[in-house]
Amino acid sequence: MAIDYEKLKYMLHIQCFDIELLVENVLMDSDEDPAYSAVTASNLIKCYIETMSALGEKLPYSDVEGFIKNMGCSKDDYILFEGKREKESGYYLGVQY
Repeated sequence: MAIDYEKLKYMLHIQCFDIELLVENVLMDSDEDPAYSAVTASNLIKCYIETMSALGEKLPYSDVEGFIKNMGCSKDDYILFEGKREKESGYYLGVQY
């Protein structure tokens, strides 16, 4: 079965909004008892960038930091996000990209 790349790009474009919402939730989440996964958000961003690039899409970013800054977040927001991701990565049971 052939993949319809336009439909795949459409689906990924919509998924990007969900990833952005997850990042926002991670940033506002409790440090003591987080309900949202920074590792999952980071994984999704990396998969999104890699897949869109493989489909020939030119993105204005090439990494997680660029994605988060492109959302309108500050450098401090990225540092907060990365700190939460690093903390969670120590006990996260799934795959980490």
